[in-house]
Amino acid sequence: MSSSPVLVLDIDGVVSLAQPGSAQPWYASLQADWGLDYKEMERDFFRGEFLEVLRGRLDLYVALHAYLETKGLADRLEELVAYWFAKDAVIDRSVLDQADSWRQRTGGRCFAASNQEHHRVVYLRDEAGLGAHFDEIVYSAALGVCKPDRVFFTAAQARMGVSVAQSILFVDDAAANVDAARACGWRAMLYRGPDSLARALEGWG
Repeated sequence: MSSSPVLVLDIDGVVSLAQPGSAQPWYASLQADWGLDYKEMERDFFRGEFLEVLRGRLDLYVALHAYLETKGLADRLEELVAYWFAKDAVIDRSVLDQADSWRQRTGGRCFAASNQEHHRVVYLRDEAGLGAHFDEIVYSAALGVCKPDRVFFTAAQARMGVSVAQSILFVDDAAANVDAARACGWRAMLYRGPDSLARALEGWG
């Protein structure tokens, strides 16, 4: 296991910028394009069975098919997933550039650590190009647990092959996740835009 410097970035809210609550969330035109009310979808799907999807206990397509059946849209399942994934991949290239520069300068490793399900991780890694910037995307469905659960961080550290928790700098836009990482011995910072990351990386590694 390694104790060399490790940079760990959250995805939604740090690397990708179309998450709920952002200036331009992925579902901004969902009603116009699909006739779906996101607030209703959030209540009935994203806060329901989707939580099991994020923990790897249920496949996205199975869970979403059941929801779309109630809307008469089950036959357009794959089309909706493609729409969602494309709209939800607004990548902040400046953040990736900073991570790449840090890796080149320090020789350290860089990971993403995120609450994600299997299919979107494949899309982000291969179609959105994140795979070229991270040693690995470590995510909840593969670990069986979501942030901010302590087990997410201990399992992620083992997955990354890191022996010394303090050799990790974790960057997340959710305070609960930052606090949980610190409780596991990680260095962690609350993300407040690319400038905050640049300041943190100046003296890291």
